[in-house]
Amino acid sequence: MRIISFFFFLSQCIFLSSIATVIHAETIQYGPHNTITIEALQKEIDFKLLVPTKIPKDWVLEIKAGPRTNEKQEYFSLNFLDKNDQYLMMSLNQKKALFKELDSSQKRHDNTELVQINNCEGHFEAWVGTRNGVKDISGGYLRWIQKGTYVEMVSSRLSKEEMIKIAKSLK
Repeated sequence: MRIISFFFFLSQCIFLSSIATVIHAETIQYGPHNTITIEALQKEIDFKLLVPTKIPKDWVLEIKAGPRTNEKQEYFSLNFLDKNDQYLMMSLNQKKALFKELDSSQKRHDNTELVQINNCEGHFEAWVGTRNGVKDISGGYLRWIQKGTYVEMVSSRLSKEEMIKIAKSLK
């Protein structure tokens, strides 16, 4: 049930725009809705928090935490919004990896492609369908496991290449 709720949340958050100039993560701007910082979040989880070191300059970070178990966050989302805090540009969802590899339910679909991210096997699943009558929506889901953390990046505007570039900057 939690997985369904998590994916429902993600599907509601997909209102994205195009990528801008890339900069270092030290200049991440927090959105007005944050109740926690990246540093505080790392203390709330029992897995490695991965943060992009290269993101567009005008994106604003909003952290959405999931449910808690044994005083720890089970998962969270780093949502990057436009400079006006209105449109979701990309969602970066993380939780403790239960396996060293992606399991079969997260693995292969007809439109899934294997990609390399920081010496890890990643799975890019492109969106299928149309948006506003225009065929071939950009982006999709990019999933991989890095340093014991299951990572899922979601975007409907960024190209596969732009998503992989950001994914490779996660430290």
